[in-house]
Amino acid sequence: MLFLRACDKSDIPNAAQMLCRVYAEPPYKENWPLDRAEKRIEAYLSGINSRGYALIIETQVVGYLFGRVIIAAKCSNFYVDEIFVHPNYQRKGCGSMALNALQDELKKECIAKIELHTLSEDASFYEKNGFKKSAYVNMERVL
Repeated sequence: MLFLRACDKSDIPNAAQMLCRVYAEPPYKENWPLDRAEKRIEAYLSGINSRGYALIIETQVVGYLFGRVIIAAKCSNFYVDEIFVHPNYQRKGCGSMALNALQDELKKECIAKIELHTLSEDASFYEKNGFKKSAYVNMERVL
C-alpha cells in the first residue's frame, strides 16, 4: 500500500536525484543537471499554496508529487505540477495509488477537482485513472 507524506526542504536532495533519474529515461531522455533539478523542486515547495508529497511504500520513497491549490470562484482545485515514480517502481500501480491517495487527501479539504497537463504519450495513464480532457487548451510560445 502506498501512502503520501508531506514534503519539506529536507526532501529536496532526494527528490532532485530521483527527478534526474526519471527524466533520463524514455520518453523524455533529458539530461538534468542536479543543481537545476534542486531548484525546480525548491520552487515547487516555495509557494503559499504549494504542496509536495513523497510517495511511500512501507518505508521506501518511490516517487514524488508536487502541486498547488488553485483558488477559484466557487471552490478550490488542485493543480499537479509534477508527479514522478522511480523507474524500479513504474508500471506497478504506484502512480495510480498516488493519485487515489491524493484524491482522498484533497477531499478532506473540500477541493473539488484535480487538474494537470501531460505529454500525449502519458494521456492514457491519466484517462485510465479517471481524468478527462478539459475544455482548456495547453498553449506555448517558444522564445
